[in-house]
This record gives sequence, C-alpha cells and structure tokens, in this order.
Amino acid sequence: MTRYRLRFVSDGIREEETREFEKRDGAFVFWLAETKDGREIDISADARPLCRVKRSRANKDFWIISSPSDPDRP
Repeated sequence: MTRYRLRFVSDGIREEETREFEKRDGAFVFWLAETKDGREIDISADARPLCRVKRSRANKDFWIISSPSDPDRP
C-alpha cells in the first residue's frame, strides 16, 4: 500500500487542508467528492511529490495535471 497525501490548496473561500489515504494506486483521487469544487490538489506518494491536479471549472469532465508545486512556496 502507498500512503497518499493530498493538500487541498486555499482558494479564498476554503482554507488549505491536508488529508492522507493508504491505497494501492492514486486513481481514487479522481473520484473524491472534494475534487468537484475545482480546487488545486498537490499529491504526494510516500512523501514524494507527484503532481498537482485540478478539475476544470468550465468542463468537469476534464482534469488539469501539472508538475508538483514548489514545497517552499506558501
């Protein structure tokens, strides 16, 4: 099992929050209810930064996946 850490970025409405999960793979992220609001999510696996994802606000069927955020950035 892999320990995934999801950091939901503050968006001016909701404060930053972090949640951890132990799963076999990271696909579960795309089915979390919390992803529906379009907030950016930094994903780490076993403390190693993987990527930043966010659901498109214009079309909820599309995801934007980018390189991990800078850990030194607030």
